[in-house]
Amino acid sequence: MRTGPEQREPAGSPERSEALAEPVRRVGRGWVALYVLANAGVFIPMHVPTTFLMPEQIAQIDPAGKVGSYAWVSMMGAISGIVIAPLAGALSDRTTGRLGRRPWLLAGSLVCVATLVLTGLQTTVAGLALGSLVLSASFMVIGAGLSPVVPDQVPVTQRGAVLGWAMVPQAGALIAGGLLIGLVTGFPAQYALISGLPLLILLFALTMKDPPLSRAHREPFSARAFLDGYRISPRAHPDFVWAMGSRFVMGLGYGMGTLYLPYFLGDVLHYERLFPGRSTEDGLLIVIGVNSVATVSTVVLSGRLSDRLGKRRMLVFLGGLTMAVAAVPLALSPTWTMTLIAAVVLGLGYGVYLAVDTALVTEVLPASTDRGKDMALANLMTSLPYVLVPPIASLVLEGPGGYSSLFLCSGAVSALGALLVWKVKSIR
Repeated sequence: MRTGPEQREPAGSPERSEALAEPVRRVGRGWVALYVLANAGVFIPMHVPTTFLMPEQIAQIDPAGKVGSYAWVSMMGAISGIVIAPLAGALSDRTTGRLGRRPWLLAGSLVCVATLVLTGLQTTVAGLALGSLVLSASFMVIGAGLSPVVPDQVPVTQRGAVLGWAMVPQAGALIAGGLLIGLVTGFPAQYALISGLPLLILLFALTMKDPPLSRAHREPFSARAFLDGYRISPRAHPDFVWAMGSRFVMGLGYGMGTLYLPYFLGDVLHYERLFPGRSTEDGLLIVIGVNSVATVSTVVLSGRLSDRLGKRRMLVFLGGLTMAVAAVPLALSPTWTMTLIAAVVLGLGYGVYLAVDTALVTEVLPASTDRGKDMALANLMTSLPYVLVPPIASLVLEGPGGYSSLFLCSGAVSALGALLVWKVKSIR
């Protein structure tokens, strides 16, 4: 296993900056707990609006064209990340103030809070699209400060365990968020309730120690340097390129299988007819709850196991392949029972994949001077597929097979993403 990413030193700098050094001191339980809370402040506001609230808002605003409108709103959110994520990451890497990367967490959190409140007041598809765009941008700004924290401060031998705990909020975001918004009624109140969660990010930002980057080690920034940051040489950094490719393909497969689940429950399973007196949203919450429990049951264990065995590729492959398998029975037998079984299998695989893949990525970053930008690019590979999922899914759903074809495509693409991780050669 590699001991860390290539360390590129600025010309004329005889000593390494503390901010760029490969971490060797293990982080404590208090640090991990606050980092987990910060991730809860990110993932719940990130996923709950797009899964529960926006689809229902769109269905009320444009019931006849809800599939196309939802695709447009989802694409607006994903597109904003294409520019904002690498830009924010690159600027974060060049932040030399005494607060380190913390201003990115502070600014992004405050914008996120305001955007959530305003999105709850929207009554047009255009307004929701704008809200989706700005909300996504705020998460990219937060990510510029939060994503590099692990490669900045956590030693390689502890990353699987730390990321395993940190991914619990992501795994349980939808069930926790679904329960939260169930406490109040009406979109304005539900968005307002969710808007309090980014304050957890502020708690982490105000308490963490983040050594500032010295001006002597700051890389020059220009428009050309920023655009060059999009180009990662496959020849110079093949493992990072393959890791990003695997992530992108896995994200595409996962999105194809899950993005239209609310409409699948209503239009194919006819959940409200199966269970009179219950809403489709109730069914969605049950599926998400089952999936979340399954994910949480494996995410911490798999992260710790990858640290002990030092075999991250095998676990990423097994997790991805399990996710692919989950789509097949649902495609062949689209029933409520099979939906729950598929949710369990998908969750078990996703839990194994989630933390270990992120730990793998932190070990193949091209340079310590670009951790923020490169982690942004890697994270972009999980959100960028959602630009492609809506048009692809729309075409598949209009063809023969409908949702069964969509789930089969999801399984095939996920299997391909799992296979691609074997192209990463420097990690066991």
